Amino acid sequence: MGGGAALFFVFVVIIPLSESRIVGDGEIRENRQLSTSALPNKDATETEIKKAVQPVKSVGSDLPIFTLYFGVKDNFDRFIFTNKGASDNEVTARFSVNATDMYEARSAMYAADVFTRYIEYKVALANTDAEIDKVLTVSNESTVTDITYAGISLSDVEQKLATRDTLRLSYFSQEEYEYLFSADAAIDARALARLAIAQDRELSREQKRNEIFGQLNALDEQEKVAFQPTLDMEKINQIKQRYADSESRYQAIAAEFGHQVAERFSVLWGAQALWQQRIDAYRKYQQHISVSGMIEDARQDALSTYRHTHFSNTEQKRLRVLVDTNS
Repeated sequence: MGGGAALFFVFVVIIPLSESRIVGDGEIRENRQLSTSALPNKDATETEIKKAVQPVKSVGSDLPIFTLYFGVKDNFDRFIFTNKGASDNEVTARFSVNATDMYEARSAMYAADVFTRYIEYKVALANTDAEIDKVLTVSNESTVTDITYAGISLSDVEQKLATRDTLRLSYFSQEEYEYLFSADAAIDARALARLAIAQDRELSREQKRNEIFGQLNALDEQEKVAFQPTLDMEKINQIKQRYADSESRYQAIAAEFGHQVAERFSVLWGAQALWQQRIDAYRKYQQHISVSGMIEDARQDALSTYRHTHFSNTEQKRLRVLVDTNS
């Protein structure tokens, strides 16, 4: 069940923090009462429930009052993971029993109510087309200018995000949405912005590169972790552009990432250079044949012989793509 794993998506919406509030009887949803007959899972101990429901303050009670807080969704997910294998009803019942033991009665009911709705939301999300599974990241083997969002429709992603938000707001109030989903929504919005940049036909590859990396480098350290391989790859490609000789490249990469990484790229770039030399040699032979005065059939036979002599079957396919694309 997905619900928050984020697309690195625009439109950063950070809503101001609302003050913690005490929940009264009227705020509990009457049609969402939980059965508390199920016994708590032994693995879902009081220590674990403390991670999932956070005491904030108490008034006239020996037990603290549960209030919403940022991070509550992650702790809900942690509690769900702790009870992996249990049915949805069992998980919500265990949460309700533990919350009742830890919190003032009315706020314990509210904590259980929010958790129950979160479970129901995740089930509903899994049954819709609003879950976005494809994460917009860059392959570790490519540069940002090679980012291809083939098959990803900007309008389709926008529609799915809107559908997901509508679903969220059908289960939660606006304030609850802020505590549960605003951080993920901001991440999704930034990823959507990067998708829009990548698909902007008015921007050159270099402009796309600069804008996308400008956004990635501006992320906070926690969010940047997911993009570290991409950012590292960009540094490596900058080193490749900065230094013309292989030894200087090796030393620069080794200083930044270690000798193992430097060796891997030294081998990779060496192989790429040899391949380019073979491509250049074929093009030179192709040009020689074209001005040789040979008849067309003879020229084609000569080129075919050259390809079969110098390239494997797989390499010949790559060669045709390169020659046809750039000829």
